[in-house]
Amino acid sequence: MDRISKWVDERIDLAGIRKTLLDRKMPGGLTWWHTLGSATLAVFMVQAVTGIVLAMYYAPSPDHAYDSIRYLEHSVASGAVLRGIHHWGASAMVVLVVAHAIRVFSMGSYKYPRELNWLLGVGLLGIVLGFGFTGYLLPWDQKAYWATQVGTNIAGTTPVVGALLVKLLRGGAQLGVATLTRFYALHVLLLPALLVIVALLHLFMVIRQGIAPRTAVLETGAPVHTDSAEYHRYYKEKYAASKGAGVRFWPDIVVKDAVIATGIVILIFVFARFVGAGLELPADPSDSSYVPRPEWYFLPFFQLLKLVPGSMESVVAVGVPGALGLAMVLLPFYDRKSPRSMGRRPVARFSLFALLGGMALLLGASIREPKPTAVAPEVGRVLNSSERAGRALFERQQCGGCHVIAGRGGADRKGDAKDAPDLTEVGLKHSAAYIHSFIEDPSRFHTGSKMPAFGPPVLSHQEIEELSRYLSSLRGKDWQTAKEAFVDTFPEPKKPKEKP
Repeated sequence: MDRISKWVDERIDLAGIRKTLLDRKMPGGLTWWHTLGSATLAVFMVQAVTGIVLAMYYAPSPDHAYDSIRYLEHSVASGAVLRGIHHWGASAMVVLVVAHAIRVFSMGSYKYPRELNWLLGVGLLGIVLGFGFTGYLLPWDQKAYWATQVGTNIAGTTPVVGALLVKLLRGGAQLGVATLTRFYALHVLLLPALLVIVALLHLFMVIRQGIAPRTAVLETGAPVHTDSAEYHRYYKEKYAASKGAGVRFWPDIVVKDAVIATGIVILIFVFARFVGAGLELPADPSDSSYVPRPEWYFLPFFQLLKLVPGSMESVVAVGVPGALGLAMVLLPFYDRKSPRSMGRRPVARFSLFALLGGMALLLGASIREPKPTAVAPEVGRVLNSSERAGRALFERQQCGGCHVIAGRGGADRKGDAKDAPDLTEVGLKHSAAYIHSFIEDPSRFHTGSKMPAFGPPVLSHQEIEELSRYLSSLRGKDWQTAKEAFVDTFPEPKKPKEKP
């Protein structure tokens, strides 16, 4: 063994690698929060191993995807646990990457000289969310199909390039074979390659620059701005002093990392064993009555879109994630003041608490929201299949952003929503035929109407009919005894303009 070790050492310098990776000195006073990066790497390795095994049993086609998942769970030894580990590992990845980003932000570790490493971390966060979105469709069950339908529809609200984005994501006009194949390729080929490349660059930068020390080390007597030559000299002196009083990466830091990583992997296994990944009925593109809910880490954004007026949906759907991503990318370039602790950065402290608090409130509201039941409370009875499809379409199109039904929706009647009529008793005032025609072209009935036209190709005639059937069923709390009093007036259809 000594001869083999010597032979390898002469060719790749094992001693040098060990000295660079394991014997390097680290700043003193590092906390358990500094283990989040290593824990994320450990969970990614678990995801890679379980993903490879799952790929051996998965058939990426709508005809066989669902059956291959069922076969894995019911016929392969520990298949259900294996899929559960991969499922809960995805959630753990999101939690750890976000927590790691919060730790770096709260300690000001994105400042000199770690600007590039912060940008790599933002890229890793985007890739991890991309894993969650692309992996969602692969089981090809009802939840996967309809949640992806909503997600791609949201992408379609992007100004100018929305239609192109939808076509690129779906591989066509509708979800189908091309969509599943495309998402599978992204999930198992492109995104893993990108993550490995960005993660290696991230690790290289961490090894090259070292872990950021405690905030107090870099605040005593620091120059005002981090982009000045005086600050660069100050940083080198302070960082060298912190390493002189610090600890070695091995074993001091490695042991902490191993303890946290092991605990998280055990927790993932417990969830996989006793909760599982879940699998609903096979995807049914004709069942438009299904009301989807995305994974929990997308719920705050999903809930936010339900609270804004319909006229603002595209602005919020694109603007909020776009603005947040741009702010994170530009952060190290516009925040160049030397204070790093949250106590000395009031704007950063307020921004972080406002963002986390808002997301927590939106997540809580989404979780508390009652799940769809057989009896529609706003109607007072069980809906038929056509009405259920219309109700689901009403939800998916975010119609409640403008309109109120039984006291719910209308974005609190602010802004443009105050002009939208209350639909609680619309079924007593208008027939389904009138509602159908109105949805197709509101300006035909009311000149200057702010409601957009939903006629083809926005919605098909079948979808408009289902929506009108649902709306015509809305007859208020006294639906059993209320009498219809239709006030339908059908204007003449618009004549096409004559060619000169």
